[in-house]
Amino acid sequence: MSLNPLLPFLMAGDPSLEVLPRLLSEAKALGLEALELGLPHSDPIADGPLLQAAAQRAIGRGATPLRVLEALAGITDSPDLILFTYLNPLLQIGAGRLQSMLAPTPVKALLVVDLPFGEEPVFEADLRTAGYPMVPLLAPTTTLERARQILSERPDPGAGAPFAQRFAYVVARLGVTGTGQAMDLGPVSVRVQQLRTLSDRPLAVGFGLSDPQSLARVRSLGATPVIGSALVQELAEGRSLKLVLAPRMVGDA
Repeated sequence: MSLNPLLPFLMAGDPSLEVLPRLLSEAKALGLEALELGLPHSDPIADGPLLQAAAQRAIGRGATPLRVLEALAGITDSPDLILFTYLNPLLQIGAGRLQSMLAPTPVKALLVVDLPFGEEPVFEADLRTAGYPMVPLLAPTTTLERARQILSERPDPGAGAPFAQRFAYVVARLGVTGTGQAMDLGPVSVRVQQLRTLSDRPLAVGFGLSDPQSLARVRSLGATPVIGSALVQELAEGRSLKLVLAPRMVGDA
């Protein structure tokens, strides 16, 4: 299994929905197989200040969940997308309408950060049957037995499926997303090794990663590093996607 070198996060609608197709095209041109796309939400409990600010900018420019899904319709020049969202906007749309709106988009899976495992089994099962599985989210406090259950109930569809539908998300630390906090990756290394005893599905590690050295360390564990807040911040400062991501794609540079 080849390693997906990086899993970036973008906030839909920041800087605008109009530039989203170009950003996705640039990401695909870099060779990225998958990308997390955040649905702007007014109460993002898992997001740190940088992503909260990005969500507020997007909402202020009219990037509602429905408008984001409408903007994604028909886009083909894009990595596979994992829709990073909260439960309430999805419930407001409804499972049936959500499925029909997702059908013409590059979205392959959903990562619903405030959906407790087992909380909405029918909603989740309907989406999985339609081809939109929920990404397993494994926190530092998730016991191995609980992780085994989550990985079983949100199963790996197998090597023939895309990365976006196979991977499990390993949360590197407690708290919210963001940069600027020192990261001890020792516990992450142990955690990845433990999870390898349960499953051989791909793993992505996120929350707090930004510098090339940390990203390279995660790759050395055989996992895909996630970069979110640092990317969103640098894009907001006017840097191009390629300039931000290319140095972080491989190695220690």
